[in-house]
Amino acid sequence: MSVSTTAPLCLGHRGHRCPGWAETENSLAAFDRALAEGCDGLELDLRLSGDGRVVVHHDAELRHQGDTVVIAQTGLRSLRRMHPELATLDQVLRRYRDRAWLDLEVKAPEALPGVVALLHRWAPRRGYVVSSFDPSVLAQLARLAPEAPRCLNLKRPASLRRLRAANVGWIAPQQTLCSAWYVKRLRRHGWQVLVWTVNHPARMRLLARAGVAALCSDLPARLVRTVGQVAAK
Repeated sequence: MSVSTTAPLCLGHRGHRCPGWAETENSLAAFDRALAEGCDGLELDLRLSGDGRVVVHHDAELRHQGDTVVIAQTGLRSLRRMHPELATLDQVLRRYRDRAWLDLEVKAPEALPGVVALLHRWAPRRGYVVSSFDPSVLAQLARLAPEAPRCLNLKRPASLRRLRAANVGWIAPQQTLCSAWYVKRLRRHGWQVLVWTVNHPARMRLLARAGVAALCSDLPARLVRTVGQVAAK
Protein backbone atom coordinates (compact mmCIF):
# COMPACT_ATOMS: atom_id res chain seq x y z
CA MET A 1 0.00 0.00 0.00
CA SER A 2 1.45 3.37 -0.94
CA VAL A 3 1.64 6.09 1.69
CA SER A 4 0.59 9.58 0.65
CA THR A 5 1.89 12.76 2.27
CA THR A 6 -1.55 14.35 1.83
CA ALA A 7 -3.69 11.36 2.76
CA PRO A 8 -2.24 9.43 5.71
CA LEU A 9 -3.39 5.97 6.54
CA CYS A 10 -6.37 6.03 8.89
CA LEU A 11 -6.03 3.49 11.70
CA GLY A 12 -8.66 2.50 14.24
CA HIS A 13 -7.11 2.53 17.72
CA ARG A 14 -7.93 -0.90 19.18
CA GLY A 15 -10.47 -0.95 16.37
CA HIS A 16 -12.41 1.84 18.03
CA ARG A 17 -13.17 3.17 21.50
CA CYS A 18 -16.45 4.94 20.73
CA PRO A 19 -18.66 4.81 23.84
CA GLY A 20 -21.82 4.94 21.75
CA TRP A 21 -20.93 1.84 19.74
CA ALA A 22 -21.57 -1.63 21.10
CA GLU A 23 -18.31 -3.34 20.10
CA THR A 24 -15.59 -4.04 22.68
CA GLU A 25 -12.19 -2.51 21.93
CA ASN A 26 -9.54 -4.86 20.50
CA SER A 27 -12.24 -7.31 19.36
CA LEU A 28 -12.89 -8.63 15.87
CA ALA A 29 -16.22 -6.78 15.94
CA ALA A 30 -14.44 -3.48 16.71
CA PHE A 31 -11.95 -4.11 13.92
CA ASP A 32 -14.75 -4.91 11.48
CA ARG A 33 -16.54 -1.69 12.45
CA ALA A 34 -13.42 0.45 11.94
CA LEU A 35 -12.87 -0.96 8.47
CA ALA A 36 -16.57 -0.57 7.63
CA GLU A 37 -16.26 3.11 8.57
CA GLY A 38 -13.51 3.48 5.97
CA CYS A 39 -10.29 2.99 7.93
CA ASP A 40 -7.25 1.72 6.04
CA GLY A 41 -6.09 -0.31 8.96
CA LEU A 42 -6.01 -1.15 12.64
CA GLU A 43 -3.90 -0.73 15.75
CA LEU A 44 -3.98 -3.61 18.23
CA ASP A 45 -2.19 -4.75 21.39
CA LEU A 46 -0.47 -8.11 21.76
CA ARG A 47 0.25 -10.26 24.83
CA LEU A 48 1.08 -13.89 25.47
CA SER A 49 -1.34 -16.17 27.30
CA GLY A 50 -0.24 -18.73 29.86
CA ASP A 51 -0.44 -21.49 27.25
CA GLY A 52 1.61 -19.63 24.64
CA ARG A 53 -1.05 -18.03 22.46
CA VAL A 54 -0.60 -14.47 21.20
CA VAL A 55 -3.78 -12.68 22.27
CA VAL A 56 -5.14 -9.21 21.56
CA HIS A 57 -5.55 -7.26 24.80
CA HIS A 58 -4.20 -3.98 26.13
CA ASP A 59 -3.80 -4.59 29.86
CA ALA A 60 -1.69 -7.27 31.53
CA GLU A 61 -4.73 -8.39 33.49
CA LEU A 62 -8.21 -9.36 32.40
CA ARG A 63 -11.11 -8.31 34.61
CA HIS A 64 -14.68 -9.55 34.52
CA GLN A 65 -17.46 -9.28 37.11
CA GLY A 66 -15.07 -8.75 39.98
CA ASP A 67 -12.62 -11.48 38.93
CA THR A 68 -9.09 -10.59 37.81
CA VAL A 69 -6.52 -12.88 36.19
CA VAL A 70 -3.05 -12.28 34.81
CA ILE A 71 -3.09 -13.02 31.08
CA ALA A 72 0.48 -14.37 31.09
CA GLN A 73 -0.52 -16.92 33.75
CA THR A 74 -3.86 -18.03 32.27
CA GLY A 75 -4.68 -20.31 29.35
CA LEU A 76 -6.71 -19.12 26.38
CA ARG A 77 -9.73 -21.28 27.20
CA SER A 78 -9.99 -19.83 30.70
CA LEU A 79 -9.47 -16.30 29.39
CA ARG A 80 -12.30 -16.77 26.92
CA ARG A 81 -14.64 -17.99 29.62
CA MET A 82 -14.19 -14.57 31.18
CA HIS A 83 -14.00 -12.64 27.90
CA PRO A 84 -15.55 -14.56 24.98
CA GLU A 85 -14.56 -11.82 22.50
CA LEU A 86 -10.84 -12.22 23.19
CA ALA A 87 -9.12 -12.53 19.80
CA THR A 88 -5.82 -14.16 18.92
CA LEU A 89 -3.26 -12.78 16.51
CA ASP A 90 -3.66 -15.71 14.16
CA GLN A 91 -7.38 -14.88 13.90
CA VAL A 92 -6.56 -11.25 13.15
CA LEU A 93 -3.97 -12.07 10.50
CA ARG A 94 -6.16 -14.63 8.74
CA ARG A 95 -9.15 -12.28 8.78
CA TYR A 96 -7.48 -9.00 7.83
CA ARG A 97 -4.19 -9.76 6.04
CA ASP A 98 -5.79 -8.92 2.67
CA ARG A 99 -7.96 -6.07 3.95
CA ALA A 100 -6.05 -3.91 6.42
CA TRP A 101 -2.75 -2.24 7.21
CA LEU A 102 -1.79 -3.32 10.74
CA ASP A 103 0.03 -1.69 13.63
CA LEU A 104 0.90 -4.65 15.85
CA GLU A 105 1.95 -3.28 19.22
CA VAL A 106 3.87 -5.77 21.34
CA LYS A 107 2.90 -5.10 24.95
CA ALA A 108 4.75 -8.11 26.42
CA PRO A 109 8.29 -8.97 25.23
CA GLU A 110 7.65 -12.68 25.70
CA ALA A 111 5.02 -12.50 22.95
CA LEU A 112 7.51 -11.46 20.27
CA PRO A 113 8.69 -14.92 19.08
CA GLY A 114 5.06 -15.96 18.63
CA VAL A 115 4.29 -12.75 16.77
CA VAL A 116 7.20 -13.37 14.40
CA ALA A 117 6.15 -16.98 13.77
CA LEU A 118 2.61 -15.90 12.91
CA LEU A 119 3.84 -13.10 10.63
CA HIS A 120 5.94 -15.61 8.74
CA ARG A 121 2.84 -17.76 8.29
CA TRP A 122 0.23 -15.04 7.66
CA ALA A 123 2.16 -11.97 6.45
CA PRO A 124 -0.16 -8.94 6.03
CA ARG A 125 -0.37 -8.11 2.33
CA ARG A 126 -1.55 -4.51 2.81
CA GLY A 127 1.43 -3.52 4.95
CA TYR A 128 2.19 -3.44 8.67
CA VAL A 129 4.58 -2.40 11.43
CA VAL A 130 5.51 -4.14 14.64
CA SER A 131 5.63 -1.42 17.29
CA SER A 132 6.79 -1.14 20.89
CA PHE A 133 7.74 1.44 23.51
CA ASP A 134 10.68 -0.81 24.43
CA PRO A 135 13.75 -0.48 22.15
CA SER A 136 15.03 -3.87 23.32
CA VAL A 137 11.91 -5.53 21.89
CA LEU A 138 12.58 -3.89 18.54
CA ALA A 139 16.24 -4.92 18.68
CA GLN A 140 15.16 -8.52 19.26
CA LEU A 141 12.71 -8.21 16.37
CA ALA A 142 15.55 -7.03 14.11
CA ARG A 143 17.42 -10.24 14.95
CA LEU A 144 14.43 -12.57 14.61
CA ALA A 145 12.87 -10.98 11.51
CA PRO A 146 15.05 -8.27 9.95
CA GLU A 147 12.51 -7.83 7.16
CA ALA A 148 9.73 -6.79 9.55
CA PRO A 149 9.06 -3.01 9.63
CA ARG A 150 9.81 -1.71 13.13
CA CYS A 151 8.17 1.25 14.87
CA LEU A 152 9.31 2.95 18.08
CA ASN A 153 6.39 4.33 20.11
CA LEU A 154 7.04 7.51 22.12
CA LYS A 155 5.22 8.91 25.14
CA ARG A 156 7.72 11.77 25.56
CA PRO A 157 10.27 13.55 23.37
CA ALA A 158 13.46 11.69 22.46
CA SER A 159 16.78 12.88 21.10
CA LEU A 160 17.81 12.15 17.54
CA ARG A 161 20.62 10.02 18.98
CA ARG A 162 18.13 7.78 20.78
CA LEU A 163 15.90 7.55 17.73
CA ARG A 164 18.80 6.59 15.48
CA ALA A 165 19.99 4.02 18.03
CA ALA A 166 16.61 2.30 17.85
CA ASN A 167 17.31 1.36 14.21
CA VAL A 168 13.70 1.66 13.05
CA GLY A 169 11.97 2.98 9.97
CA TRP A 170 8.93 4.32 11.81
CA ILE A 171 8.46 6.64 14.79
CA ALA A 172 5.08 6.82 16.56
CA PRO A 173 4.83 9.82 18.91
CA GLN A 174 1.86 10.57 21.08
CA GLN A 175 -0.19 13.35 19.51
CA THR A 176 0.56 15.79 22.33
CA LEU A 177 4.24 15.72 21.30
CA CYS A 178 3.55 16.59 17.70
CA SER A 179 3.72 19.88 15.94
CA ALA A 180 3.96 20.25 12.19
CA TRP A 181 7.60 21.22 12.72
CA TYR A 182 8.35 18.03 14.67
CA VAL A 183 6.70 15.81 12.06
CA LYS A 184 8.65 17.47 9.27
CA ARG A 185 11.88 17.14 11.23
CA LEU A 186 11.37 13.40 11.68
CA ARG A 187 10.56 13.04 8.00
CA ARG A 188 13.70 14.97 6.99
CA HIS A 189 15.75 12.44 8.92
CA GLY A 190 14.15 9.58 7.03
CA TRP A 191 11.46 8.26 9.38
CA GLN A 192 7.87 7.51 8.57
CA VAL A 193 5.63 9.05 11.23
CA LEU A 194 2.58 7.40 12.82
CA VAL A 195 0.80 9.58 15.39
CA TRP A 196 -1.48 8.31 18.19
CA THR A 197 -4.18 8.84 19.49
CA VAL A 198 -5.62 11.73 17.48
CA ASN A 199 -9.28 12.45 18.25
CA HIS A 200 -9.72 16.17 17.57
CA PRO A 201 -10.40 17.22 13.95
CA ALA A 202 -8.07 20.23 14.14
CA ARG A 203 -5.16 18.00 15.15
CA MET A 204 -6.06 15.50 12.44
CA ARG A 205 -5.95 18.26 9.83
CA LEU A 206 -2.70 19.75 11.09
CA LEU A 207 -0.88 16.43 11.18
CA ALA A 208 -2.26 15.25 7.85
CA ARG A 209 -1.02 18.44 6.21
CA ALA A 210 2.36 18.02 7.89
CA GLY A 211 2.84 14.75 6.03
CA VAL A 212 2.40 12.01 8.60
CA ALA A 213 2.24 8.52 7.13
CA ALA A 214 -0.52 7.34 9.46
CA LEU A 215 -2.95 8.62 12.08
CA CYS A 216 -4.44 6.45 14.79
CA SER A 217 -7.74 7.44 16.42
CA ASP A 218 -10.32 6.18 18.90
CA LEU A 219 -12.95 7.68 16.56
CA PRO A 220 -12.50 6.05 13.15
CA ALA A 221 -15.50 7.62 11.41
CA ARG A 222 -14.36 11.12 12.42
CA LEU A 223 -10.79 10.37 11.35
CA VAL A 224 -11.80 9.06 7.92
CA ARG A 225 -14.13 12.00 7.32
CA THR A 226 -11.56 14.61 8.36
CA VAL A 227 -8.65 13.12 6.45
CA GLY A 228 -10.86 12.80 3.40
CA GLN A 229 -11.67 16.51 3.60
CA VAL A 230 -7.97 17.39 3.77
CA ALA A 231 -7.14 15.16 0.80
CA ALA A 232 -9.95 16.68 -1.25
CA LYS A 233 -8.55 20.22 -0.95
